[in-house]
Amino acid sequence: MKNDKSFLIVGQGLAGTILAHHFLEAEIPFEIWDSPATHFNSSQAAGGIFNPVTGRKLEQTWLADELFPYLFDFYPRLESLLGTRFFFPMPLFRPFANEEMKSWLVERKDQIHHDYLRWESTGVWVEQAGWVDVVTLLRSSRDYFAVKGLLKEAQYTGRQAIFCEGFHGQQNPLWSRLPFLPAKGELMEIRTDEPSEEYILNKNGFIVPLGSRHFKVGATYGWKEFTNQTTPEALEELTKKLALMGVENFELVQQKTGIRPATQDRRPFVGFHSHQEAGIFNGFGSKGVSLSPYFAKQWTDEILGKSVVHPEASIRRFYHLFSV
Repeated sequence: MKNDKSFLIVGQGLAGTILAHHFLEAEIPFEIWDSPATHFNSSQAAGGIFNPVTGRKLEQTWLADELFPYLFDFYPRLESLLGTRFFFPMPLFRPFANEEMKSWLVERKDQIHHDYLRWESTGVWVEQAGWVDVVTLLRSSRDYFAVKGLLKEAQYTGRQAIFCEGFHGQQNPLWSRLPFLPAKGELMEIRTDEPSEEYILNKNGFIVPLGSRHFKVGATYGWKEFTNQTTPEALEELTKKLALMGVENFELVQQKTGIRPATQDRRPFVGFHSHQEAGIFNGFGSKGVSLSPYFAKQWTDEILGKSVVHPEASIRRFYHLFSV
């Protein structure tokens, strides 16, 4: 089914950008309104890691078998369209935290094991992991949309749009009843000769190789203060994380902060309002690079009448909040 309706997308962070590219592929007319001067864009400080394994028990992340084949197809296609590289698949290594945890995991290896894991004596390798250079993705997409005449740099104050506002969405009267649970995160970029540049190290934090001996280190979590200011407390915490991962000597290049648009049930908000001509594509938390492509495709297909959004992600699960 062809869609003739034109949509207005508010926000050119990661969620809005990924949704816009799916609309473009599906030939759904749209325009993006974005006002960087009004709201700071937390996507600019995203860790950008995609990882099919979660938690200390090495469980598969939610919908991993659907999400990861799709993102490994989508991002290379987008790189070709934009003519730049921002998708970096690489293994992720999780050292055993201590002998006690090692024994606990090894004893349960048969129950835990799945296709994403490769076991070694000192830890576990995670396959189909990597990172996305979100800053490059957003910048190249912005240029592309501008050339196509699809981008308007202005603040939108209306109600008939698809809102991709990140944590700012909780201040939108349309969505203020939704159970947002934003979390501030800080990370730093460093230069050091110590860690490997061949894989992501994940031990009570992460070290992502950026090339030329530069690394991204993260991340902190905070639920009380939501400014765009970095803090000395976070820098101290990140430095301690580095030490625990075996890095003592480094040069600090920069420190960044952002607010993760997380939700209380750890599931995104996708779909149209129950009785307003408005939609939302938000709530991806710290997993935006892996969740947003899959759900942008699902929602695009729903708009075209091909399928419906997964019930755990669909905004329909909260329609009862809008009718109160």
